[in-house]
Amino acid sequence: MLRPILAGLAAAFLFAAPGIAAWPEKPVRVVVPFGPGGTTDILARSLQKVMDEKKILPQPLVIQNVGGHFSVGARQVMTAAPDGYTFLVIHLALLSGEIVDPRRGVGYRDFEPVALTGGFCLHPIVRQDSPYKTLKDLLEAAKEKPNTIVTGVNIGALNHMLGVFLERGYPGAKFRFVQIGGGGENFAAITGGHTQATVLSSSEYQTYKANGIRALAYSGPERLKLEPEIPTTRELGLGFEFCIENFWFAPKGTLKEAVDGLANALEKATVTDELRTFFDKQAQTGQFMKGEAYRQRLDAVFKAIEPVAKAAAPQN
Repeated sequence: MLRPILAGLAAAFLFAAPGIAAWPEKPVRVVVPFGPGGTTDILARSLQKVMDEKKILPQPLVIQNVGGHFSVGARQVMTAAPDGYTFLVIHLALLSGEIVDPRRGVGYRDFEPVALTGGFCLHPIVRQDSPYKTLKDLLEAAKEKPNTIVTGVNIGALNHMLGVFLERGYPGAKFRFVQIGGGGENFAAITGGHTQATVLSSSEYQTYKANGIRALAYSGPERLKLEPEIPTTRELGLGFEFCIENFWFAPKGTLKEAVDGLANALEKATVTDELRTFFDKQAQTGQFMKGEAYRQRLDAVFKAIEPVAKAAAPQN
């Protein structure tokens, strides 16, 4: 009589042990460390929708926006319990930001890599009624009167990095970078007259272009089919291309079942017809990486962006 009871207790203990029970058993929180409406937010919500409709996971993803500087949301995930129910989706900001402002104390090595989902390139942006009709006009003004063109960015993030690339490609040009936030926040700032220039992703530009803004260039390797009239930065003689990928992370020490589980779910979602259509309409690429290939990609991106990020760092 005692033996079946002990066997049952042992089975119950094994089922309840960490890493044994099936993941996920409850909703999974995904932190987007930017305000609503930016490229990362739009991507996360599109993946959320497809994963829910296709029943790719038995529990829903819950998207949480944390606006302001990206390090605030990133730190929330970094310090969260590594129980497999909190994740971060971000981009280059996490890599460049640790160089630009190491005092914020967050970098990509502080997390468990999960996956890479797609990528996008960027547009320098002005208002439709701006006196700067071309990128050369903007850069000439930034050269003639350095530090006077108020340019909204997220310090250390991708929009800031493109601004630095533009300065390096046009010697003497110097923007006055101000902390605004992500794409949605920068769109509001420039249309509200608080800034004179900013940078939006190709995806954000597709969302906001009908609302009083104008792109001056595109940082991809060739002109977008969606915007064939907009020249590339390389065409304009600036000598660079600059495109970004979306990175997913978990707190350090997160259970492998959860890391692999989310990576596999994201992989299934990115190959659906719905996500392929989304990538095309939003001028994004649909590549996917996980495991060792993704780890190596993170290291390669960090190595490539390091000298530009150092140039963007405040000089003491």
